[in-house]
Amino acid sequence: MSDPLSATAGGDRIAIVTRTESVPFSAAGHGEPPRAIPATTEVEAILAIYQALDAHRVIAPIHMGLAPAEMNRQRTIVGDVSYADDDAFVLFTSGSTGTPRGIIHTRDSILAAARASETHLPWQDGDRWLLCLPLAHAGGLSIVVRCLVARVPVVLHQDSFDATAIRALIADQHVTIASLVPTQLAVLLDDPAWRPPAHLRTVLLGGAGAPPALVDAALARGVPVHQTYGLTETFGQVATALVPGGPLVPLPGVELHGSPLRIRGPMLARAYLDGTPIAPEFTTADLAEAGDRLRILGRADDVVISGGENIHPAQVETVLAATPGVRAACAFGIPDERWGQVVAAALVTDPSFDRTAATAHWRDALPAFGRPRRLALVDALPLLPNGKVDRRAAAQLPTEPAE
Repeated sequence: MSDPLSATAGGDRIAIVTRTESVPFSAAGHGEPPRAIPATTEVEAILAIYQALDAHRVIAPIHMGLAPAEMNRQRTIVGDVSYADDDAFVLFTSGSTGTPRGIIHTRDSILAAARASETHLPWQDGDRWLLCLPLAHAGGLSIVVRCLVARVPVVLHQDSFDATAIRALIADQHVTIASLVPTQLAVLLDDPAWRPPAHLRTVLLGGAGAPPALVDAALARGVPVHQTYGLTETFGQVATALVPGGPLVPLPGVELHGSPLRIRGPMLARAYLDGTPIAPEFTTADLAEAGDRLRILGRADDVVISGGENIHPAQVETVLAATPGVRAACAFGIPDERWGQVVAAALVTDPSFDRTAATAHWRDALPAFGRPRRLALVDALPLLPNGKVDRRAAAQLPTEPAE
């Protein structure tokens, strides 16, 4: 039996579709693939992933929106680790508990994730899956693996929030399945005249909690929204609605228990790069009602989720505190109609604080989704009785645009 994760064993079936070309599996090639690659949604990145899977070599897609120092750190540590024969991918968390941690997924775990997805929402003839999510995240990379295993074409789109291009690709390239974060769905709905074509049968919506009003608006337009839940540690979805607008249902082989949520299943990653085991059971930071249905109630930490990207306030505060003229800083999330949340900050400053220079520094030091979009300049940060900064009180402060 041929290896389901081998691209070159797939014959000449079309693997990748863009606006200008279709690339067959045989283009994956051979040789020694690099350990770390830029996680762009381009043909070259997909072929590098196929090449690594063919060569049984671990590959790590690195998010290109990170600060340069973090990108270099990730490239370095990926190259310093010894891997097992069955290891396939290294993916980094978004850093919701501090510095992003590398996670080792095996060939077994990514194949189990693909098989569970296929059983939960079976393939149909003529399926094509739109990939417009970063390959550095499980939500994007898992699409590549699912489509490889099923020999289903991937339709690539590079600009995640170019709604006009996404609508055109869905229509012109006969996309039947799309994975989106809530912000992308909101952008698609910005055009009041847009209705999905009949061939778009499934839109998996995940990466962040979706406002109910957004889901309702999409369903009213005829968008077949299936909300989904998953993590980097599970290589994407472990619970997905079976019907548009329905409740989250665990995928086959997945066990969900407790609050914070505990997960068991064959798609769990082997371990973190530091050797800390993940399988056979992983405890998340999510508060939940779990059983044969899943309802996420919120997070047990302070993570800000903006457009599907996770940002930890402590990481932002480190950069803010190093800004000339800033004496103290507290970062937090505030609601935003388009992004779900955006990062805001309360700052205590001295007369040397230069807003123009500060925002330039933040652009260099932070990824775009982690930069403060709104500021509250205050004389002192609000404190809890134990002397710690009261983040919730800070989030209630009136803010103004950062730039």
